Amino acid sequence: MKTIKYFTKKILIEYNNAAIREKRNRALKEHFLEKLQDDWIYPIVYQIYHEKNEIRVQISFFEDGMGFLDMTRERYDMLPIAKWNEKMQKLEIEDEEEIRKRFPYKNREWTEKVEKKPYRKQGKFRKEVLSAYGATCAVCGLHEPSILRAAHIVPVAKGGVDDITNGICLCTNHELAFDKGLIKIRPDGKVEVKSSELKGIYDKILFPKDKQNWPDKDYLREKYNMK
Repeated sequence: MKTIKYFTKKILIEYNNAAIREKRNRALKEHFLEKLQDDWIYPIVYQIYHEKNEIRVQISFFEDGMGFLDMTRERYDMLPIAKWNEKMQKLEIEDEEEIRKRFPYKNREWTEKVEKKPYRKQGKFRKEVLSAYGATCAVCGLHEPSILRAAHIVPVAKGGVDDITNGICLCTNHELAFDKGLIKIRPDGKVEVKSSELKGIYDKILFPKDKQNWPDKDYLREKYNMK
């Protein structure tokens, strides 16, 4: 069963808007996209790595020719896939709702550059969180600022804020484990470890000296209950 990645008109317009916002080298004319058929799908016929973490795709518009569009690898991976069912002799496409589940904001557009590098408030947030925790990982006690992170308890992509009470100081390993759910922190600060490979972890997190900077219990509860 052959598979191809494709665009719907709506997704193509969103991705093109992102390419324009992010100042990528290749984007399509907006007025051209507006004239496309709403119920058609537009297949990717070719793709290459254009730059680091960037993919350039060639899109077929059938009788209207071809077009090129640049995007991050992450965006490319989220595109829908069509499958040719040899037995049924028909093309099977993904359900729109299932496609949207892969997107970080579902029905909202987003900008990769904002998500992938520090922005205006991030420096202040990191400084405040590391200072509150004495530049020490809250779950293992590692004291090396170069590999410490100001981790959001409730992720920004899920509505989390850049407030110190939504932050916790973690080393890079435990930030990733926390993000993936391999480490869970209960509202009372107790640490649950979901992998036997994670060792040297406190039973309870190291809290900041100033109680005003302690992680908010509601944020911890929301993160704890995330799947």
